[in-house]
Amino acid sequence: KACSGVVSCADILAIAARDSVVELGGPSWTVQLGRRDSRSASLSGANNQIPAPTSSLSSLITSFGNQGLSTKDMVALSGAHTIGQAWCTTFRTHVYSETNINTAFATSVKTKRPSTCGDNNLWPLDVQTPIAFDNNYYKDLKSQRGLLHSDQELSKPLTGTRGVGKTAGSQIK
Repeated sequence: KACSGVVSCADILAIAARDSVVELGGPSWTVQLGRRDSRSASLSGANNQIPAPTSSLSSLITSFGNQGLSTKDMVALSGAHTIGQAWCTTFRTHVYSETNINTAFATSVKTKRPSTCGDNNLWPLDVQTPIAFDNNYYKDLKSQRGLLHSDQELSKPLTGTRGVGKTAGSQIK
């Protein structure tokens, strides 16, 4: 239920997310206010709800489905990675050991983030336009330039939804 006349921390976070997307060139939307904050918080509980960067497509679909989200929602929400970054530890195996990655892209990442670089170094999830909210993240996935294994899994065929291929061809403003 919405809480009329109340602005919660969750509302503030939703407004900040929307304003950040707009500032980076993405679309705007109306944020419905009136969320209620939880009376307790659990870091491990929250982290257990987030799919691992090594997740398979079926695991991603299950994880999002457990939150009441569709595969279409999953593809759309993953687009937030257009402005994200990842720790080296989360993508090293994908870049150094897997074959479902563009060879030139993998070589570029390896050159700038060698296997000996520390786990706490960051790399943008969208190398082309890391501070713009656009559809280059999806274009990268179509070209097998997904930094995370879980992101690259989204380029696999999805039944009954607008997948990465169609999303890469459209830019919402």
